[in-house]
Amino acid sequence: MNGSERRSDAPIGPPWSVDLLADLHAGVLDPETEAELRPRVESDPEALEVLAALDATLADLSALPPLIMPDDVAARIDAALAEEAAKQRAEQAAPAEQAAAIAPVVSIDAARQRRAKRLGWGAGLLAAAAAAVGVVVVALPGGGGDSSPPAAQQPPGASDAPPLAVRSDALGEAYGEVFGLRNFGPLENQTTLAGCLEGAGITGNLDPVGVSPVTLDGDSAVMAILPEGLQRFRFVVLDPNTCGPGKPEGLLADSSTGGESSTAPTS
Repeated sequence: MNGSERRSDAPIGPPWSVDLLADLHAGVLDPETEAELRPRVESDPEALEVLAALDATLADLSALPPLIMPDDVAARIDAALAEEAAKQRAEQAAPAEQAAAIAPVVSIDAARQRRAKRLGWGAGLLAAAAAAVGVVVVALPGGGGDSSPPAAQQPPGASDAPPLAVRSDALGEAYGEVFGLRNFGPLENQTTLAGCLEGAGITGNLDPVGVSPVTLDGDSAVMAILPEGLQRFRFVVLDPNTCGPGKPEGLLADSSTGGESSTAPTS
């Protein structure tokens, strides 16, 4: 092919289609086609008007303010994600409930050893399954038969597993264990939790996406995860013995995702 010949697949014009000019403007044509097309387009006044209009459109779009999701919409999305996570845990816990109904009673030490091998979300799922059916694992004396009295069940929500241990300088590490749980522990219900949060001066959405008893630096407490926006959460740790309306001293620690952790001062 010499310089006077046209490539068989080169665009023919003018006039040029708007789609072709948009591809040229966006730089998505192959280098050979663009090299042949650009000087011909730049000599066409109508094509230059289309390119100028595309430049103006891009300038207008770049000048628009960034889109920000409203807080109430973000909170609803977080709540929906938490509800879906809880459903998935319940579905995965169903086989464990069936096994608990027919499995023989085993030593609590053996059960704890097996539980200790499970990490992350796995441990949280087993704890949720045990809480749902009120399973109690006890050690029977040797030789026990069918005449042995049945083991007493724990109250709903109770578990053999010790409370999750958290540190005041790393509250966010508890996210995977607490997210989606509804175990109010000594606070008993959402109303009591809300009173403790209000007493600590915390406002906004007080319906947690996760709540569970914990130990904070070795002391018994209750952690609540509150939604603050899309994929943003606030981790609050309360002293169940001192928190309540008008009792700010019940707040032990408070941290938001992406921020610094803070520990409430002691009185």
